[in-house]
Amino acid sequence: MSNSQFIGQLKQNNEQINNLKDQFFRTESHMSDHEKRLNDKVDKFMEKQNFDLKMHIQNNENPHQVTKEQIGLSNVLNEEQATKVAFDSHLDDKKNPHAVTKSQVGLSKVDNVQQAAKTDFDAHDSDLDRHITKDERSYWNSSDERSKSFLAEHASNQSNPHKVTAEQVGLGDVDNVKQAAKSDFDTHTNNTDIHVTKNEKDRWNGAVKYANIMLKNGATVGTRTPIYAKWGALLVLRGHVRTEPEIVFGSIPAELVPFGGAVKSVPLSGTGGTANLIIYDNGDLKIKYPDPADSNKMGGGYYLDVVVGFQKGDTT
Repeated sequence: MSNSQFIGQLKQNNEQINNLKDQFFRTESHMSDHEKRLNDKVDKFMEKQNFDLKMHIQNNENPHQVTKEQIGLSNVLNEEQATKVAFDSHLDDKKNPHAVTKSQVGLSKVDNVQQAAKTDFDAHDSDLDRHITKDERSYWNSSDERSKSFLAEHASNQSNPHKVTAEQVGLGDVDNVKQAAKSDFDTHTNNTDIHVTKNEKDRWNGAVKYANIMLKNGATVGTRTPIYAKWGALLVLRGHVRTEPEIVFGSIPAELVPFGGAVKSVPLSGTGGTANLIIYDNGDLKIKYPDPADSNKMGGGYYLDVVVGFQKGDTT
């Protein structure tokens, strides 16, 4: 190919390229315009949808025509209801707000006059000094004064003139001893402080299981191994320990310790002296305030034979 042909072909190629670029730019501009118009329409559509949805949400005039059956109130009438305050006020009204009559409550024959109390009526009805029987009236009306006097004397005789026996009045098995009043008997029966339950009895009658006290800080076993046990509502410590005072010489489980701990006096072995055994809430054990305080006179240790009771309210 000659140079003129090559240059002609190159020029033709450049024109085609420029035409393609121009078509591309026009197409890109058209697409951009189309996209903008489309976005505008979408925005308007969404704005209208949101507005319609907002108006629907704010519509409080039952737009879906919901019925009372659909919300489970089919039996409710469309009438004004009393407020809770008004209803409670009506309930508290003790002045017969419904104007109930005595006939409506089955008392039509009762007069509005003071009635005798049942106890007063029973006392009058059982008053043998003021009442007589039909037989007594008939007898007295047909007897002379002597017979009436004899009858009155016999009636007032409180020395068992007819020799009535305990068997005759249904008390053959009753001993002639003073009886407790029913109220005293009930009070005794319900006294849980002096009675035990079956569970308590079974637990207390069971074998007491001792465990060794865990010794610490150089404390050693004396003539008897220090042990502890829980027996009913009691904490029992036994044994003999050799230890220095004012230090924690051992411990027991905290759940076995009464609330607030305890302080018990224990004897010093080999002397007539004593010391305080401190039982702390956490189960630690300590000897304090030995008397005599002279270590040379403390003998061979301390006897731990003590019983600690739980107070009312403690967990036993």
